[in-house]
Amino acid sequence: MAEYFLNTAETAELLGISERAVQKNISSGKYENVQYVEGVRGGKSGQIAKIALSSLKLEAQTKYMVANKLIDEPERVVSNEYDTAAQWQRDIANRRYQILKQYEAYIAVAGKKTVLTDNFVTVWNEAHPDEVISKSTLYNWGRQYKKDGLMGLLTGYGKRKEQRAIDANAWDFFCGQYLQLTRPSIGFCYRLLELEAKKESWEIPSLKTVARMAKQDIPEAVRRLKRFGEKNFYDNSQAYTQRDYESISAGEVFVGDHHVFDLFINTGSVEKPKWTRPWLTAWMDMRSRKLVGWTVNLSPCTDEIIAAFANAALDPAIGLPRDIYIDNGRDYCSHKFAGRGNRGKKLTEEDKELLIEEGKRTATLMERLKVKTHFAIVENARAKVVEREFRNVVEWFSKPFPTYCGRNAKERPDDLEKKLKQPKKYGVSLDEFKQIFNDWAKNVLNKQVSQGKGREGECPDATFMRTRLPMRTADPSVMRLFFMKSTNPFKIGRNGVAFKGSEYYLKDSILKKGQAVYVRYREEDLSKIWLYTTKDEYLGEANRIEAIAAINADKEVLGAEMARKAIEKKAVLNHPSYQATKKVKPLAPADITELYKLYGNIAADVTPNKVVEMVPLPQAGREAVRAMKATGTDDINPFEIMAKAKIEKRKGDF
Repeated sequence: MAEYFLNTAETAELLGISERAVQKNISSGKYENVQYVEGVRGGKSGQIAKIALSSLKLEAQTKYMVANKLIDEPERVVSNEYDTAAQWQRDIANRRYQILKQYEAYIAVAGKKTVLTDNFVTVWNEAHPDEVISKSTLYNWGRQYKKDGLMGLLTGYGKRKEQRAIDANAWDFFCGQYLQLTRPSIGFCYRLLELEAKKESWEIPSLKTVARMAKQDIPEAVRRLKRFGEKNFYDNSQAYTQRDYESISAGEVFVGDHHVFDLFINTGSVEKPKWTRPWLTAWMDMRSRKLVGWTVNLSPCTDEIIAAFANAALDPAIGLPRDIYIDNGRDYCSHKFAGRGNRGKKLTEEDKELLIEEGKRTATLMERLKVKTHFAIVENARAKVVEREFRNVVEWFSKPFPTYCGRNAKERPDDLEKKLKQPKKYGVSLDEFKQIFNDWAKNVLNKQVSQGKGREGECPDATFMRTRLPMRTADPSVMRLFFMKSTNPFKIGRNGVAFKGSEYYLKDSILKKGQAVYVRYREEDLSKIWLYTTKDEYLGEANRIEAIAAINADKEVLGAEMARKAIEKKAVLNHPSYQATKKVKPLAPADITELYKLYGNIAADVTPNKVVEMVPLPQAGREAVRAMKATGTDDINPFEIMAKAKIEKRKGDF
């Protein structure tokens, strides 16, 4: 029988698909026999792909031959694999078809499909112990029947009937081209293989066979590592460590992270709406999956992390954890909260103490609260347990929200743009949104019954109560102080501490000038701040200094300013070191000399050296000395004559 070749347009029309789909099928090796001929358009290097008719389904071949009158009996339908299969194979296919129809009738009632399927498999296997089936078997039969009819139910249908031979060196060459991070297509790699095979006289099978070998003979783990990189391999293929969450108790370990809501709120006005995606900064109890503390904000940062942590720690029903588990984001690795983590050089406990002594470091919040910090491996998505819980936030909270926007443009609902044009109806302010989420988190998320291991049939609140440890807490007033916003170390200056564009005066700060301190403050009230040493010793409360008018200042304001300076000076005068100057008089030079004579370093006076080195002087110098001796003036000191001389003014001098 002669072979016929069709271009992509003819193939697309025959199969009832697009030309683009045909091109994708060619690249993936779906058509076993494809030739490339020179053309004026399309393809690489001006080539056009031609697909052999024999590579298409039998129905398509029959349709083509009938349409082009290539067969003598156009009414005859070419038989398919079911028609040509042995009788015993057709009997098996018919039996599978009967079971499949019984299954479809069984699940055609109200209820969850997976539950109904489980029930059908149980009932069937009990009634037919010699003909047991599984859920996956039913699913495969249904998928194959939908795709290929009774042919798909034939035993062994779709499997390779023979293993095409390929030279070992040819296979190595193909793997070397295919397994690259640039992810070249199988079709491109096969064309390179064809050229190399001609050069090396290798035996290679068809593109379709090589594509099948690439899928079946190259393990998925190898493909992920070589084509998608280390991280994809680590996250999706490499074995992971099973964590036994039942080995810990509720309240023992908190996990923290940020999550951006997949929805919009209006942070502007009804007239000028500003649609913004809010953020959730949350802490979750690792054992119970209970959301223990959170804040809803527009800009996640260290302060929001501390605020969310404080909401849990100050709650009399929750308290402080023993450990926390966080990632290596810069806001979590802040010195104010937990330290460097896996960023930068590791510090030993001795290094930390030394830096604190030198005033170059302050204790982190977690160190003050005696909470041990564990940092996840960098870029380790599997370890972020709380991120998996955020999926429930998306499914149960964000998606039902009117302004749900999806994670990306592909998931964005078609009617979102219309809703965003109606801010009065759909616009929710940040404060309103906080109330909505807070109520939902307490009454829905933390009350949702779980089917997870160790928590089956329990909601997070119930698991938390059942498995909790004795609550760990500290003095609430001290914790509130620790949870206030703090800074890196400052130096006390002449006029106190300069902070956020203002100067703050601490009583007796004149005596602490140059000392390293850090500031705690409340954002809502910056009229005063609290100062601490780098060793966490409380120095006192510093009040903001208000600038006075340059001229004509109020007398009371001037009086208060003078009183402040008087108090400052009085503190200097009363200092013990200043008072000591009144008790002890300074030593006179003679007394100092006497002390040195009696108790100083007693060393011998300098004496002439026995070894002398003579320096030859110029001839002119020696002649000048002889001349002075001849006139009898060699013993006269010229410097003494200059000192005794009287200098008289000359006329014209001023």
